Amino acid sequence: MMLQTALKSSRRTMSTVAASIAASGEIPAYVLHAPKEVVSTTANGIQVCSLMGDSNTPQYITVRISNLGSRHDKVGGESALLASSLAGGQSGREHLSLSSLSSLTLPTAESLEQLKAAQIAKLDSNSYESQMLDHLHGTAFQGNALGNPLEGTAESVAGVSVEDLAALLAEVRGENVVVVGTGGGSHEKLVEEVEKVMGGLSSGGSTKEVGKVAEKAYFMGSDIRIRYDSHKNATIALGYQGASWTDPKTMPLALMTTLLGSYTSSSGIGKNIAATMCQEVAEIASSISAFNLSYSDTGLFGVVATAPDNMLDDLMWNVMPNLVRLAHGVSEEEMARAKLALKAQILSSMDGEIAAGEEMARQIQTIGRVMPLAEAMARVDALTMDDVKAAANEVINDQDHALAAIGGIHELPDYNWIRRKSYMLRY
Repeated sequence: MMLQTALKSSRRTMSTVAASIAASGEIPAYVLHAPKEVVSTTANGIQVCSLMGDSNTPQYITVRISNLGSRHDKVGGESALLASSLAGGQSGREHLSLSSLSSLTLPTAESLEQLKAAQIAKLDSNSYESQMLDHLHGTAFQGNALGNPLEGTAESVAGVSVEDLAALLAEVRGENVVVVGTGGGSHEKLVEEVEKVMGGLSSGGSTKEVGKVAEKAYFMGSDIRIRYDSHKNATIALGYQGASWTDPKTMPLALMTTLLGSYTSSSGIGKNIAATMCQEVAEIASSISAFNLSYSDTGLFGVVATAPDNMLDDLMWNVMPNLVRLAHGVSEEEMARAKLALKAQILSSMDGEIAAGEEMARQIQTIGRVMPLAEAMARVDALTMDDVKAAANEVINDQDHALAAIGGIHELPDYNWIRRKSYMLRY
């Protein structure tokens, strides 16, 4: 069972090109005939989605027993996810699990202090590298809520009071909640339990659409550099203003991440990787990967890499041309490979009950519906070189960037050097 804060959003329809590809027979049968989810809306605006199967099949029984009672929590920039697994079909179990997930009660002052101490201890144990995207968001969206660290800081956590939590819980309303059930069970039973357990939530009285946020996040070209000369390695996150969930550039940017690829020196494939950028930095960086993060009204696109302190100039010398060349075109072979990789990512996001539930909750929250796999595949196939070039021109070519770096960064080029490499003097 999944509970995720969400925004009620407008529906999007399949593009004409994508629809023609889906109807042409080029989509695999296992995608076209994938199970269809069911979505309902309760009286107070809670959206209930389920992707249920036969709870008596051996595979469901095995998975359900092994996962009985497990929990999975995740906090994102705009939402919180709570997940729980239980044995499907057992009377009372659904009610117990849903009650556990939705028990939005305030802690006592004593228990709050214990929670704060545990969170501060967790922050102290985090590696510098794990905080790179927090630092990148902090410098890219200065003065905006999106720039705040996901897990807070020692100072902000220490300052949390019971009154702060009460104010937060008061903002939880029906139209901001999505409940998703996957695996064995009944959609009707799930809706009934949601109405029983969460029917008391206020509906809020207004409809929120994707892209409508209380405070618009503004991107600022800037950098934050945390230098430790004693460190032999450095981690760098380079980002450009990306696209929101409903922006037409979202799918081309996703394809651009697979065009750039990812590489880790410890992987079995080593430097024998298809992506050009990864081939060029394989002997320079110990790891590099492209990312594309979308939010309600903005996004971040870029790369994060770790390299020895004496290789940073070479690293940026190779990374920047590979970013900029996306605005000028790549080969047809690269496009074909990247599309296959993106399709594999889409399919893997629905692999497993918790993963599928999380993905469906995210889609309902961000685009207002669950996009069928066939449509997702068709949208990928419909992408052209011109789509990639247009997106790269708008996001990368001669655009300001945000950068976060930590470690032995004495050889990392300055902001203006990197900014100058964001375009080519060609006519």
